[in-house]
Amino acid sequence: MLEPLKKSQNQLFQNNIRPENINEIQVNNSLINYRLKENAHSRALSTIPDENQNSFLVGLTQKGNNSELVKVIYDELNKKITHKTILDFNTEKEGKDVPQINEINKIYPKNATDFLLNVFNSTSDQYELKFFSENKMGLYESISCLDSNEIFDINFSTKSKNIFCIDKTGVKYVDIIKNSIISEIKYSDKDPIPSPMKISSDISILDENVLGCGLGQDIYMIDIREKKVVQKINDSHEGSVLCFQFDPVSAFGFCSSGTDFAIKFWDMRKPKKEFGGIYNNSHWIWDLKYNKSYSNVMVTASSSSLVRGIIFDKMEGNEDKNRISNLAEKNLKKYSFIDYFEFEDSVYSLDWMKNDTWSFVATSFNAYFHVNTIPEEVKNRIKF
Repeated sequence: MLEPLKKSQNQLFQNNIRPENINEIQVNNSLINYRLKENAHSRALSTIPDENQNSFLVGLTQKGNNSELVKVIYDELNKKITHKTILDFNTEKEGKDVPQINEINKIYPKNATDFLLNVFNSTSDQYELKFFSENKMGLYESISCLDSNEIFDINFSTKSKNIFCIDKTGVKYVDIIKNSIISEIKYSDKDPIPSPMKISSDISILDENVLGCGLGQDIYMIDIREKKVVQKINDSHEGSVLCFQFDPVSAFGFCSSGTDFAIKFWDMRKPKKEFGGIYNNSHWIWDLKYNKSYSNVMVTASSSSLVRGIIFDKMEGNEDKNRISNLAEKNLKKYSFIDYFEFEDSVYSLDWMKNDTWSFVATSFNAYFHVNTIPEEVKNRIKF
């Protein structure tokens, strides 16, 4: 049941985008709160591209910083969750380095059974890319063709089936089957930038030849065909960029979040300055995800434990009612947000469910797995 609160008078948007009418804040409880493990922390999450069921990968860190990869299955019909450990780094032989999974790590499912992880090795103080197949009964392999052991982020091309590996020097385009580097694109010819807190990347859905990433305080746009950086936004945030995402229905729009508490919206055609932003967050925004079908809907996760759904109202004169790519040319007057207050600890990662447009999942630091949904009243306002 939705619980309307007082209308907020906070000015969430700046840069000449002033909301005249902020809709009331809504509160919604999780469909399910499920604890994956006692005395453990969950920091990384990814949705598995599985047509048969709602499946997810969660990285757990236990006492002593040992880690494991857990597969979570959500039975939507019966509203039940089951989970099993499919990769346990704690079984390493004594004396060997034990990889860890933390909030900087990326888990990337290649398909329903094959996964990529950039685990952290605390002994060498480096990030190492590992390839894991569920069919190999818990064994994993290093990507031997890579000369860099500091892979901070990874992404997958659905067209070529190859992967992008991003480190502090640039992007390596890798054929995972042949275990070979196809091409390497550097950010610049200068010395590598200092090791970043986090790198966050995304591939444009409408044009898979464009890769964007947030690195330190800057944002880079990389053209894969031309093998070069085509745009750089200096000092995009006052702190480190924590998350970068393209608008799923726009060829030009993208957003970012950072340690300056800000969520910023950008247009590639006018990259010098963000055209809008939400600045009233109380802490770092670790993750944000556009809805895959409606790009005027997004969910965000914060280390303050707040998960928030943000709904941008439709705009008159926009032929595609779901697109927000023309925000730079229009005055957005209405939006609303839904705060999910049931989280009791920091939330580092969330994602939309593959088989349900309106539901999403999140993991909190105390190892709870949450299933949430956009309320019916809000769904109807978005759809019609």
